[in-house]
Amino acid sequence: MKTTAIILGIALTLGAVVLPASAATKFEKYQYHMRENRLMRGTKTASLAAIETSGLAKPGAGLAHVATILARVSEVGANSVCFPLQGIDADGAEVSDEAKDAIKLVVKQATWRRVGLICRVTVPLKLGKRARLALVRTAADALKRQVELICWIDAEDPADLVAEFKKIAPRVIVAATEGGDVQVVNEIPAPSDKGPKLVLGKIPPLERRNIVSFLLPDAPQSYDAFDEAYTHPSERLPWTPDNSLLTEEERADGWTCLFDGKSLDGWWVKGTNPKGFAVKDGTIEWAGHGGEMLMTHDRYDNFILRIEWKIVKDGNSGIFLRAPRANRASKIGMEFQLQGDYGLEPEKHITGAIYDVAAPLVNAGKPAGEWNELEVTLDGTKMKAVLNGQVVQDLDLNDNDELRPRLRRGFIALQDHGRYVAFRNIRIKKL
Repeated sequence: MKTTAIILGIALTLGAVVLPASAATKFEKYQYHMRENRLMRGTKTASLAAIETSGLAKPGAGLAHVATILARVSEVGANSVCFPLQGIDADGAEVSDEAKDAIKLVVKQATWRRVGLICRVTVPLKLGKRARLALVRTAADALKRQVELICWIDAEDPADLVAEFKKIAPRVIVAATEGGDVQVVNEIPAPSDKGPKLVLGKIPPLERRNIVSFLLPDAPQSYDAFDEAYTHPSERLPWTPDNSLLTEEERADGWTCLFDGKSLDGWWVKGTNPKGFAVKDGTIEWAGHGGEMLMTHDRYDNFILRIEWKIVKDGNSGIFLRAPRANRASKIGMEFQLQGDYGLEPEKHITGAIYDVAAPLVNAGKPAGEWNELEVTLDGTKMKAVLNGQVVQDLDLNDNDELRPRLRRGFIALQDHGRYVAFRNIRIKKL
């Protein structure tokens, strides 16, 4: 395992604490564990902002079903999702193989998208103690290798049940009202109340969300509440595009200028470094680590985007299309790949690719340091991209299993990948 990969961890929190590599090398990047009374995921403190869903791990459900739900929660800002353990027989003695396969699929797809997971195991009091313990043992046996999720034992007297679960699945983090690694509560805890908490039904104030986890119920209003809570302050400010930079023909044809050449008005930085992007000589430049993504003020569904970009040799960046508020934009929306890779043969990670999915028809990028002209059209499921006058993508998203469940609406964003890249003349036309 590479130390650099471990240190990267996962951006599940607004203010992650990174541990020294030597203190966490035994933990995989997406594994939950406890350290000094803190909930960790890999090398970073973790707080889960979750929505409960009833059908995520439904036995027999396929990739499209799982990916669609993960995209929906990510769209509004949830970094995690909760699902019930299904497929337990009437005696609570066995979980069906089909249900176990469904959980494995969910864990794989969620981790790939950097979405956190809570598996809810409901243990009714009416079953009686022996049956309740048997049910928990069955759940523990089914989940004992799924260290990329948290098990919530939902019971009225959970302490003995948690202890029984831990005998079989000691590496799985457990949430419960008592006896668990994470305490399940109904009210937002006071700052003086230490230890990881999972609050049911309430969103903590902004300054507590990197410490206190929370879970909203499976209801339409939960998605609205998330979208409101995770709206960036810049999105709430009025924004009037400066269309004076457009030609008279462009204005008449319905184009909007997304970059005024002077400021980042109409954009907001998602990462922890607000100076990660800067304006210089009429361009938006990568200026330092920690910006993560530079996001548009508005979200878009169907549009034509025109943008010019340049990059250094061996540089790496991207333009995110229909990006979500949370989690891995390149796997939930799409990333149009930008690389300093002039002359290389087309494959799914080079300039013009839909990152990790679709190779470009041709590598049409110019040599490092030269300006490239890109036009991307997204109209429903149809996508076409023209780079420097050459068609590099022309496809129907529904024809690709990976792209079919991706978001159909989201932000346009410019990627911080730790190397210099610059953008200018950014225009959009809604379709």
